This record gives sequence, structure tokens and C-alpha cells, in this order.
Amino acid sequence: MRYVRRSNVPVSEGWPREFYWLIVGLGLWLAVSIWGFCGAGYTALVFAVIGLLIAVAVGLAAVAVLVARRRGRPREDPRPGSLAAWLDSEFVAHTGGLKGAAAAAQVILPLAAVAFGMTLFAIVRHLDFGA
Repeated sequence: MRYVRRSNVPVSEGWPREFYWLIVGLGLWLAVSIWGFCGAGYTALVFAVIGLLIAVAVGLAAVAVLVARRRGRPREDPRPGSLAAWLDSEFVAHTGGLKGAAAAAQVILPLAAVAFGMTLFAIVRHLDFGA
């Protein structure tokens, strides 16, 4: 698909803070859903290590949000705190430009799919072993 830049639309190179909190929330959801697979033996140890790795990734995203807030980085949103305005703006990455909503979907969808999928697998596992 060819990128055509729209005129009179704000251009952004950074993510809004709300976006980072969404990543943190989905990471926590993934960590909790992994615990649905814990059983006896080494399985609990393996899932504890995986949960720890996810906690580190989520912690790094949370620290990035807090550092950006503390440094007082200027916001690029036309209205402070407006996620809707950012989603409608142009997002410029090193590979080219695209709409903010498309960029957000490309980053959020993989993490959301894994979190939702692991939750469904855990529910099916508990229903299967409960019978």
C-alpha cells in the first residue's frame, strides 16, 4: 500500500502516554493468564520464570512512562491528553508514515491476541481438567 500524506493533519513521532499504560495493562493480563496453566512439578517453575520476564517487560514500559512524565517532555497532541486526536494524526516511523490508528493497531494487536488467547486456553484447560 502506498503512503499518501494528508495535508493539514498533525504529524507525530512519539506515542501518547495512554498508549504505554495500555501496553502495561495487556502485559499484566498476559502474566495473570499464564498462571492459569500452573500445575505440579516443574511447570510452576517454568511459568514463574515466564511471568517474571513479562513483569520485567511491563515494568520497563511503566518506568518509561514515569520518566517521560518526570522530564516534562512536551506533548505533541493538539489538545493535552487527547488520545483520539493522536489516533487521527499522522505517525512517522523510520519505515515511513501512516495514520496513528494504524500504527497503534500494529503495536497493540500482537500483545492483545496473545493475552486473549492465553486466557481462552487457560479457561479451556480448567474446563477440560475439571470434568
